Amino acid sequence: MIRLFQVKCANENEIEAQILKKLRIRKEDLLQWHVHRKSVDARHQKVLFSYVVDCKVKNEKKLLKLKDVSLTPDETYHPVTSGTHTLLARPVVVGFGPAGMFAALILAQSGYKPIVLERGSKVDVRKQKVETFWENGQLDEECNVQFGEGGAGAFSDGKLTTRSKDSLCRKVLEELVSFGAKSDILIDQHPHIGTDAFLAIIRNCREEIKRLGGTFCFDTKLEDIKVENGTLKQIYFNQQWVDCNALILATGHSASDTILMLHQHGIHVENKPFAVGVRIEHKQKYINEAMLHEYSQDERLIPARYQLTYTASNSKGVYTFCMCPGGYVIPSSCQKDQLVVNGMSYASRSGENANSALLVQINDSDYGNELFAGLKYQEDLEKKAFKMGRDYKACVQLAKDYLENKISNQFESVLPTYSIGTTFCDLNDLFSKEVNLALHEALEHFEKKVPGFVSNGAILSAVESRSSSSVRLVRDKESYVSNIQGIYPSGEGSGYAGGIMTSAIDGIRSAEHLIEYFAKDKLLNVNK
Repeated sequence: MIRLFQVKCANENEIEAQILKKLRIRKEDLLQWHVHRKSVDARHQKVLFSYVVDCKVKNEKKLLKLKDVSLTPDETYHPVTSGTHTLLARPVVVGFGPAGMFAALILAQSGYKPIVLERGSKVDVRKQKVETFWENGQLDEECNVQFGEGGAGAFSDGKLTTRSKDSLCRKVLEELVSFGAKSDILIDQHPHIGTDAFLAIIRNCREEIKRLGGTFCFDTKLEDIKVENGTLKQIYFNQQWVDCNALILATGHSASDTILMLHQHGIHVENKPFAVGVRIEHKQKYINEAMLHEYSQDERLIPARYQLTYTASNSKGVYTFCMCPGGYVIPSSCQKDQLVVNGMSYASRSGENANSALLVQINDSDYGNELFAGLKYQEDLEKKAFKMGRDYKACVQLAKDYLENKISNQFESVLPTYSIGTTFCDLNDLFSKEVNLALHEALEHFEKKVPGFVSNGAILSAVESRSSSSVRLVRDKESYVSNIQGIYPSGEGSGYAGGIMTSAIDGIRSAEHLIEYFAKDKLLNVNK
C-alpha cells in the first residue's frame, strides 16, 4: 500500500478524482483507498482540504517514484517481550491521568494485572466535587481539577494535537476510539474530545483494565516508600505496607507533596523551566472573523482557533497554549488559598467565548538555583493571586487596561465565563517586572498582527500557572528507571510530557520498559 500526500480538494467527493490525477492512473488501477489525515489549507484566499490518503494500487513499485508518494508505514502496535527479573508482587501505577491510564492499559493488555492508586475519586464522583467547587468555592484538596480519575486533562478541551512523530500516536488514538471517542480523531489534523465526552472514555478505559485483571484504589494516595540498597521494596497506602518493586509514577504536575516525599527517600529531582501567565478571553465570533475573514461563517471551519508566539526584548518566550474555542475559563486550584485558572471546552465547542493561556517562560533567572525554588515561585504566585482575587475569584483586567497599568472598572464586549466570580485587579502588581515586560510586548505585537486582539474587549484572568511541572524526576534515558531501581517516573508530572498525547505515549513507553525488565510468569499474589 502507498501513502499519497497533498491531495487537495474542496469537497470529500472529489478525493478519488484527485488521487487518480496525482498518481496518473486509471480508475481500475485504484483498488481501494482511505483517508489517513485531513487538514485545512487556507493560504491562498481559497479554502481547500488537504488529505493524506493510503491507497492500494496496481503497479505500486512504479508509482513510488512520483512526488508525494511513499510506502504506507506499519502503524500496528507490537507488544514488547517480557523480561526475566522477578516481581515481588503486581506492578503499581500511581495516578490515573493520561500517562497512568495508558501505562496501566499496556500492563493489563500484557497480562501484568496492575494496581492503580489514584488520590482522587472516580470520575463521576470527581465531576460532582469539581462542580461544587465551581459553584460555591468549596475545594476538596484531594479531588479537584488537578487530582482524580482522568487527571488534569479530564477538565480541558481534550486536545489530542501533538508535534510528536512517535509511532505510538496511532495506538493512543485507536484506543481512545475503542473507548468511545469519535473516529474523526484518527484523521483530523487538530483532533479534540471535549470534557463531557472524555469522562465516558476514562470510565470505559478503567473498566477494560479491570476486565483484564487490574485493580483500582481511588481516594488513595501513595504516602511512603521503603528502599533497600537503592531498590524499591515496599510502598505505603491505605494504612498498610505492601510489597512492591515495580512502580510507575504518573502523579501529574500538581502532586508536590508526593514528589517531596520521594525526594526525602533519595530520588533524584531537578528544577526545570515552566511557564506562568494568564487566560485571555475573546468573543468566539471575533476569533472566527479575525482568523477566517470571508470564511467566518463556514460551518466546516468554525469555531476558529489560533496559535501565537513572540520573543520579548528580555529574551523570554511568550506563547498561546491550550486554546479553547467556544470554551470556558475554569477554577483549577488544588490547594487551599491558592488561585489557579485554566481553560476547557465541551465537545460541541459551542460556548460564546474563546480562551487561551498566554504564557511566559520561567527559568532559574526568575527563581534561583535552589532545588524546588521553581515550585516555591509557582506556589507564592498562586497565593498572591488568591489574596488579590479573594475567595477563589479570578483576578481579571481588560487587556488594554493591563497595558496602561490601570485597574478596569467594567467589562466591555466580552463577559467572563469564570463561574465563581471575578475581582478587578492590576495584574502588573501580580507578576514580576520581567514577566510583565514580556506580556506587554507580546500583547502589543499580537494586536498589530491580529487587530482587535487586545482592543476588542479582551479579558485577562489570572493566574495560569499549572501548564507544566516545575521539576523533573530524573530517569535513565534508556531504561526509564530513576536512581531508585523499580521506580519509573512518567508523564507530565515527572517532567517528560506536555499534554494528553505526549503523556499517554510516555505512559506506554514506561510500561514497556517495565515489561521488558520484569517477568510476567513470576508474578506472585496476583489475586490480592
